Amino acid sequence: MTTPVILATVAAAALAAPLAVHAQAYPTKAVRIIVPHPVGGPGDIPPRGFALGLTQVMGQPFVVENRDGADGIIGVDACVKSPPDGYTLCSTSNGSTIVNSVVRPKLSFDPFKDLVGIVQTGTLYSMIMATPSVPANSMAELIALLKAKPESITLGTYGAINMAAMMGQFTKSRLGAAFYPIPYKSASQALQAALSGQVQVVGFALGAASTHVKAGKMKPLAINSEKRLPAFPDVPTLKETGIDVNYRSWFAFFAPAAVPRDIVRRLNTEVAKMIHDPQFKTKFLTSQGLETDFPTGASPEEFAKFLLDERADFIRLVKVANIPIQKD
Repeated sequence: MTTPVILATVAAAALAAPLAVHAQAYPTKAVRIIVPHPVGGPGDIPPRGFALGLTQVMGQPFVVENRDGADGIIGVDACVKSPPDGYTLCSTSNGSTIVNSVVRPKLSFDPFKDLVGIVQTGTLYSMIMATPSVPANSMAELIALLKAKPESITLGTYGAINMAAMMGQFTKSRLGAAFYPIPYKSASQALQAALSGQVQVVGFALGAASTHVKAGKMKPLAINSEKRLPAFPDVPTLKETGIDVNYRSWFAFFAPAAVPRDIVRRLNTEVAKMIHDPQFKTKFLTSQGLETDFPTGASPEEFAKFLLDERADFIRLVKVANIPIQKD
């Protein structure tokens, strides 16, 4: 080995050493987890569970900070603009990252350039349900009813990017079956409207939805999973019914893009351990309706590939379901 090569090698090692030492010692102070979702529910309770676990295993406080608003943009933007030292993370959804990057061309950040994915923490499937008064017991019967009498069935929605709204866009533009949409501020409001008889069809997170189905208050029509779920073997997937908009929410930890990779890997390892712990999974994930199928708990590299695939899938979905692109 020549002297210049030796010197270059030593110099590179010297530059890398502080980073490695920093990652090994991490964390040496409190870590902030920005959650761009409201308090309570599947966007908030799981990261609080992870924060408790990380505090125990890593020896420093991991503190959740809710920064809801603007479809998650406010919270994610704050994470992006934080120092890339591992002391600010965000636990957010595909809606706040992938979806916003597609439907909002003027978004203040690019999730693929400004963030690094640490680990996916769960997938939230939704069920399309109808009130008992709706004269249809399957999606096929409902579509036939809407074709015969357009806008005769009300659909509770909450913004453009949710399962119910996209289903309504698809059935109208592709199948000629138009619902009468009624907008609400949140999924919970739409569900309560359905339970009180103010709206006839709604989509909601599977965990809570199944409770109302089992109680006979709602009728299941379809689930937006890739395949039928063991808990509901008789309920078809949306794709089976001819509605090719299998959009589902998922949640994950992200950090500013330049965070040292050793820190990313350590966080990935510790969070994945909790995901695979049966007690933690029951208390903080499945209780919120979250499923832990792949890539939940996968490596940062696998998650990065998944993110690229997700973006391509959502671009296709925008075209298929005729989802509007926002100009502002």
